[in-house]
Amino acid sequence: MYIPEIPDNSLTEEIKEIVKLCIDLDEIDGSAFSPPATESEIEEWENATGIHIPDSFKEWLHFSKCSCIFGELACFYIPEKMYKSEFVPEGYVIIGDLIGDGEKLCFSISTGKICRFNHGRMIEFDSFKNILLWTIEMLNNYR
Repeated sequence: MYIPEIPDNSLTEEIKEIVKLCIDLDEIDGSAFSPPATESEIEEWENATGIHIPDSFKEWLHFSKCSCIFGELACFYIPEKMYKSEFVPEGYVIIGDLIGDGEKLCFSISTGKICRFNHGRMIEFDSFKNILLWTIEMLNNYR
């Protein structure tokens, strides 16, 4: 499994723990991490859309531009376009998929808060770090 260099930022410990757990669990179900997004890729998307990607998610993107963790448990990616979903209202940008059952991970364009949309139900978080902590908890359940 390719592991990008882990950046030194506020998510460093969570990223290290996720990588460790993914390595431990790789025999059961694969995980994949792409190289990091460049600052110019992030800026290009922000300039083209006029939308600011939340700093906490940018920190993840500086680790991996696109990642799938433990199969379909959690997939995170740089938004390529304003993807629409019947389960996500306008005003949100999709940045991932959770649990492989249609649940979307997004951020609010107006507040920058990270949100989980599960078939019309929304859970809001202050930071992407909360999603990584949930991912760690779920991975630990498979150990």
